[in-house]
Amino acid sequence: MLELLPHLRYIWRTGVADVRQRYAGASAGALWNILQPLSMILIYSVVFAKIMDRSRRGDAPYVIYLCSAMLPWLAFSETVTRGSAAITANAQYLRKLPIPESAFVAQVVVSSGIGLAISYSLLAVAAIPFGFMPTVYWLLATVPFLSLLMLGFGVAAIVAAIVPFITDVTQLIRILMTIGFWAFPMVYVAEMLPDALQIALPFNPTYPALQASRQLIVEGRLPDAWLLPTAFGWGVLASILGSIVLKAVRAELRDVI
Repeated sequence: MLELLPHLRYIWRTGVADVRQRYAGASAGALWNILQPLSMILIYSVVFAKIMDRSRRGDAPYVIYLCSAMLPWLAFSETVTRGSAAITANAQYLRKLPIPESAFVAQVVVSSGIGLAISYSLLAVAAIPFGFMPTVYWLLATVPFLSLLMLGFGVAAIVAAIVPFITDVTQLIRILMTIGFWAFPMVYVAEMLPDALQIALPFNPTYPALQASRQLIVEGRLPDAWLLPTAFGWGVLASILGSIVLKAVRAELRDVI
């Protein structure tokens, strides 16, 4: 991680450029960064809103309950899926520039983080017409968000180190992200699960960050004491492991790409 410090300006600049250029040529341009997750939110809201009565989610409208976990999850999922291909996608730059491989994964984190910040800001505004006033706890949600992005960086870095040698891993990651989406009570409530699965939920590495953000946003309170330290711990551990794995294969990696 420390090796990224001299390259922070480059990472930020390329991350911002990625947000601008991802939909270059499309008539809606960068607006697609918002329209795509918005379409998912609308679909799930229409399908599940009637099923998820307020007695199961407190006083929050279903769309707030949904977005409190879905928005950070989408940023995490994008970080992992796009970050895992970041090294092969930027092979031409790696051959020419004296820059660590993790910098290209980090720029995906920046891009995903910007998208999350925009979506979250819009959610805060959209919550008001639903009669749900954002509180000061919404500002604290940035803490679990950052922890989740750190976790995404670490996972993406590990996978990115493997992809040049085993390309099928990218397809496996997409499948795992789909499973991961349903492994957290994002569109449903945990009480709908069998007891055994409810017990297993906290062992999901994304659970502490997503549950903390839900408690801050939906319940308007500080998260349970163990959630934020655990979320941060998962993020730090994954980031360290990702950096170690990338360094371990650095010599062979530059020969393969």
